[in-house]
Amino acid sequence: MRLYLDTNRTTLIFSGKVIPKAEYVELTNGERRRSGNQAKDENGTPLWTMDCFSADDDSMRAEVVAVTVASHEEPTARQFAPVKFVNLRANVYVNSQTGRAATSLRADGVEGANQAPKAA
Repeated sequence: MRLYLDTNRTTLIFSGKVIPKAEYVELTNGERRRSGNQAKDENGTPLWTMDCFSADDDSMRAEVVAVTVASHEEPTARQFAPVKFVNLRANVYVNSQTGRAATSLRADGVEGANQAPKAA
């Protein structure tokens, strides 16, 4: 299930940390392991994880949340500044190892950032 988020009610502050999202493969015994490659979306676009602080006015403490962004280039934003994501959504799923509901955040891009591949 995908739930699109209204980011006007919560501010995300970019931590300055971006890493390539790891690709996982399922082994014959059912275990999942990192392949050593960067994960890609259904269109073959590389996936990146951007760590942000959630500065929700209703919360007593800030949380670090990871947002997965598809981009041909490493996405950027100003460190410790508010960041807006394009089509930010929560993906709700059941964790196959624990059987519990889990949530991940995904976005189509970062507002104001160039998400298209560079011309050679």
